[in-house]
Amino acid sequence: MKKVFLIASALLCTYGVFGQGTVVFNNRVTGTFSGGQAAVIAPIYGVDPNDNRPKTGNTAAGIPAGSTTYGGAGLMGTGFTIQLWGIGSASYHTDLDLQVVPGSTSSFRTTTSGAGLILAGLTVGVSGAPADSTAVLQVRAWDNKGGTITSWDQVLLNPTIAHGQSGNITSFPLGGGTTQPPNMVGLQSFQLFTVPEPSTIALGLAGGLGLLFLRRRNK
Repeated sequence: MKKVFLIASALLCTYGVFGQGTVVFNNRVTGTFSGGQAAVIAPIYGVDPNDNRPKTGNTAAGIPAGSTTYGGAGLMGTGFTIQLWGIGSASYHTDLDLQVVPGSTSSFRTTTSGAGLILAGLTVGVSGAPADSTAVLQVRAWDNKGGTITSWDQVLLNPTIAHGQSGNITSFPLGGGTTQPPNMVGLQSFQLFTVPEPSTIALGLAGGLGLLFLRRRNK
């Protein structure tokens, strides 16, 4: 009886491992692939000093190639955090449903040639997404302020922190069991941006109204 219980427990554990859909969390994967795999090149960029807005899209050097240009440098080093968020397609309604994919938190390469690229590719399992099913995935990145900003929730509490996110990716079945984990086909580059403090916005509006008032009075 004890042996039967142990075997059943082992089978259940195995089912849990193989049942969860997996994906290769990497924004630069090149080479020749089989089984529907494809290359991905989608670096992530810092704040553009001349265009501080959310922006996504691949450059001409990306895969697939695009026409977007970025004024900020590619992110480098441990001062920036990158994370994968996702959930099974059947459970997705809005981005509020997305969850941090366990084991996906990482940083960026430290060489100029590797600017904008995740430190190392990771194969991770997506919650609520069985093998061979589809999931909604999204990449998020932010300035971690020397390691003090450790979660996306902290970023949302202080939008003056440089942050950004990719568009959603939904175009491929996940791996698991004997199925090879897919690359993040469809991932596009994006840039970080900041949201000015309310006080700054208020001061700007007040200044503009003051100038308008003076102009009218002079007339």
